[in-house]
Amino acid sequence: MTDVLIDIYGIINNINIKMSANRGYHMRKFKFRIWDNEDKCFYMNSNPYPENMTGDRERFITTEFTGLQDKRGKDIYEGDIIGINREESSLKLPVKFGRYSFDKLIGECGEISEATELYGFYVENEYLYIQMLNRNVEVLGNIFQDKNFLKQ
Repeated sequence: MTDVLIDIYGIINNINIKMSANRGYHMRKFKFRIWDNEDKCFYMNSNPYPENMTGDRERFITTEFTGLQDKRGKDIYEGDIIGINREESSLKLPVKFGRYSFDKLIGECGEISEATELYGFYVENEYLYIQMLNRNVEVLGNIFQDKNFLKQ
């Protein structure tokens, strides 16, 4: 099963590169950051299920690259804690992946639309979400190493 998953992710990355080159647009590269609960460190990989990390599901937690960067050019991953700045009073929330919606969504041009249920990367605050999309946030830490950010 693991060999099949490894092959599938290799194929997906190759397809993304070929499509990007042929059509003139850039699709986000699939990158993964894997947290090791035992060694308390991250491993970077283009495969979410590396062969040497498949044994213990509790030990390794895979997070995915959102395709976005913060205002300093740092990649934003699921599980990163983002904020507008590092001030103590600044709102700080983790980036999540899953189903989400806002009661009313305010678009970039100020238009208001009714709630639509979406699936993807998000933060649980519409303002911070829009700022993340516009690269106006900073990665302040992550949920694995910086739990103190979430208590503030």
